[in-house]
Amino acid sequence: MHPSDESPGRKADAEAVGETVLKLLAGLGAREQLSAQRIERDTGWSLQRSENSARTGASLGPDWGYSLELLVPAGSQRQQLRFEYRRKREDADASAICRPDFERYAATLEGLGYQRSPMTAEHDRPLGWSFQRPQLWIRIYTRAESDDAYEHECVSLITVE
Repeated sequence: MHPSDESPGRKADAEAVGETVLKLLAGLGAREQLSAQRIERDTGWSLQRSENSARTGASLGPDWGYSLELLVPAGSQRQQLRFEYRRKREDADASAICRPDFERYAATLEGLGYQRSPMTAEHDRPLGWSFQRPQLWIRIYTRAESDDAYEHECVSLITVE
């Protein structure tokens, strides 16, 4: 869901959205717990359901929006939760969506027993971090907060399987 697909006038607070997602992740113990009912209960957000997915999203101001989707990816038999911050303007920096920042997510997940490992692309270019426990795998993709704070990692995309 792109921010332009959202309900007209619907706006959320970026920090509250991030805290809600963090709370949802902290409450999951196994991939079998991924359900639209649980997401609605734990977040308080209503999901629009279709045959293969359930989703929601909202605007976070003039530069950002978010989407959350529970789906079964093509070729898979497992559900996947996907949360993403979406830029409305190409030049928007991430300071508006950087609370909680990546380190807050990492500390929370590591405190719950997740093992953290880096994810990289070609030439060891960093993409984000993987957090694993026996029954759950969380990937958090990051982006720099801004040109002035390029070492401060902000959450960009989260997938849960």
